[in-house]
Amino acid sequence: MSFAYKAREEVLTSPIENECCKLSFLSSVIHSCGELTKRGGEIFVELKTDLYPLCDKVNECLATLYGERASIREDEDNNVNKATRYIVSMPRNITNRLLFDCGIVRYNVDDDFSLLTGLDEHILENDCCRYTYIKGVFATASTSNIVLEGSHKPRSSGGYHYEFDLSNSDFADDFSNLLFEVGITNKRIERGNNQIVYIKEAEKVSDLLAIVGAYKSLLELQNEMALREVRNNVNRQTNCLNANITRTVNASIKQVKAIEKIRDSEGLDSLPDNLRELCLLRLENREESLEALTKLSTQHITKSGIYHQFNKIMKIADKIKTKDRK
Repeated sequence: MSFAYKAREEVLTSPIENECCKLSFLSSVIHSCGELTKRGGEIFVELKTDLYPLCDKVNECLATLYGERASIREDEDNNVNKATRYIVSMPRNITNRLLFDCGIVRYNVDDDFSLLTGLDEHILENDCCRYTYIKGVFATASTSNIVLEGSHKPRSSGGYHYEFDLSNSDFADDFSNLLFEVGITNKRIERGNNQIVYIKEAEKVSDLLAIVGAYKSLLELQNEMALREVRNNVNRQTNCLNANITRTVNASIKQVKAIEKIRDSEGLDSLPDNLRELCLLRLENREESLEALTKLSTQHITKSGIYHQFNKIMKIADKIKTKDRK
């Protein structure tokens, strides 16, 4: 079970207390996963979801507000990953009233209707309703690339990303603005025929999970963030150590070649005592760092001093090479 699926499931476990919030919830799920059809002058509303708890939550809201229940059946056309999907059919006798109350349609004097593709402000008058609305869209339309430690799925290297796949441009724009209003920075893109609202950065995703009440998922995300930080620090330290080892080895190889050039041409006895000692020390300790050589040397010398002495040795070797070419 993915992180996103568990988070969607979790938000449906908390109760919706107020009637205004229950209406806001119904409006959000009809907008984000509902299908409206008109046959023979009647409007039919169906919701499609892979979360059975959503069916229960919808019926809970319908029972409180209208004293009715929706019918639920399994979708015969399952998607490619064979996950069970459910179709929630709204009661026909309250469909017109439900759509009007939810701010989804407007009726004229001839009982014909026009569809309102954006959010109805009257549904979002109270702060509690705004958060419930976001919770409804989260439960029906959110996905994420987040993969937790220990999951059987391959881990994502793309950071922390949450997105909402929404039905139309007006609804996506209004929902994006609603997220901004509660402090969730987000962006909008079109992907094919889909309208996407997405959130990046771990802190913003954490804020989103807190707003919708997915506190268990939030704790799991924070644990994941801590693990990734530790892993990244270890990788950085390992890379730094490897780079230092590589530099030490490469420098040692150049120094040994220079020393051997002097030894084979002029002889190490031609060097001043301090340089000759350093040459012998390097030949006996080819893998040691400059720091280690300072401790092995009988001279009272610093790492910087040894570095400058090696520069002198390299210059002497370069002069011998130039002389040989002539």
